[in-house]
Amino acid sequence: MWDERYRTNETVYGQLPNVFWASQMAMLNPGTVCLPCDGEGRNAVWAAQQGWEVTSFDLSSEGMAKTQAFAREQKVAVHTQVADALDVEFPTQFDVVGLVFSHMPADCRALFHHRAWTWVKPGGRLIAEGFHRDQLGLDSGGPKTSDMLYDEGTFVRDVVEVFDDARLIWHARCEQVLDEGPFHQGRAVTLQAVIQKEGHA
Repeated sequence: MWDERYRTNETVYGQLPNVFWASQMAMLNPGTVCLPCDGEGRNAVWAAQQGWEVTSFDLSSEGMAKTQAFAREQKVAVHTQVADALDVEFPTQFDVVGLVFSHMPADCRALFHHRAWTWVKPGGRLIAEGFHRDQLGLDSGGPKTSDMLYDEGTFVRDVVEVFDDARLIWHARCEQVLDEGPFHQGRAVTLQAVIQKEGHA
């Protein structure tokens, strides 16, 4: 499905970064960042433009090809990989892991979030935004089944209550108007989270 969607649309979610993601990244000193389920790479290319060393991966080869084309167009470097979020391995950890609309079915979501947390180095952060269950019925994007959507406790249950080194910085339901390409347009309800990993790299 994703290969077809990326192949048949010039851009699916536009070329500008997610607003929440960019606002959180702007407060940090550039380092290394990993973006799972990154689609066409809008967030990856933006981060690279800000001086970050970026690793972007997605299950879609079409998405990763468009990421590389976009990066070349913007004259920045992005490390891309076609990979499954539940299988991929990295030799090092990252200063930031960004989960931007990285939805998973309920039966593997916690595992995905656990794996994403292991990719964050001590002192680093997990920054996430995804659609809330209250998104159902709105036509601004996102999964159409509640089991793939977030509730207020999602990242508390999946990360903060599981890992002793996880400190919750921000976790909130957000009503907003999306303007992210043709597939994310209009009133939306999302969940935002920022979690700090205690310790020093």
